[in-house]
Amino acid sequence: GVTANIHEIEGFDPDRLSSRLTELRGRTDAVGVVALDHPQVREAINNLAKSGVRVGTLVSDIPAVDKVGYVGVDNRAAGRLAGLLLGRFLPPGQHKVAVFIGSPAYRGHEEREMGFRSILSGEFPDMQIAGTAEISDDRDRAYLETLRFLKRGDVSAIYNIGSGNQGIARALREANAGRDILFIGHDLTDATRLMLLDRTMDAVIDQNPRVEAREIVRLLVSS
Repeated sequence: GVTANIHEIEGFDPDRLSSRLTELRGRTDAVGVVALDHPQVREAINNLAKSGVRVGTLVSDIPAVDKVGYVGVDNRAAGRLAGLLLGRFLPPGQHKVAVFIGSPAYRGHEEREMGFRSILSGEFPDMQIAGTAEISDDRDRAYLETLRFLKRGDVSAIYNIGSGNQGIARALREANAGRDILFIGHDLTDATRLMLLDRTMDAVIDQNPRVEAREIVRLLVSS
């Protein structure tokens, strides 16, 4: 007796996201949302909840809203794992790491960066973050930012917190740097699986989106 509708929107635009959430009022019984932690978005979610719509957050949590729950990984732990893998894979010595982030307005991305920085400072003090590039999960921006870091010539590794892995891989392949630059990211897809096989990518931290999608539906239906 459950009918699911999927709405694809520009997730980095809080105006558009909050507007779409507002439009759902009175048109649905429940909403599972991957959303920015932004005042406009929080207000739209709370207004939905007040109208009787059950709301659950997915992949990236928003703690300060009226919701039935959150489905997703512990993103801070995922960032710590990325840092641990990077520290274990690189040879001893000083290294510089480029960090790519979709947007710090996504709490999940912010938490991954916090976990990553925490493990580096605590366990791998010889490793320094060369810079952080905000790419809005866009593969073309990721490609250009990778080229910018490669031109510096002092980066040993790349950690991509969100999407855009294909852009990073494209730049590494064009520069013949796939075997020289350690590259760690998230989400096992057909594209990242190929990157692992050809060794452009060294590790992928997966979060099983199929299970997350199933569990958010179960949570919303049972609430």
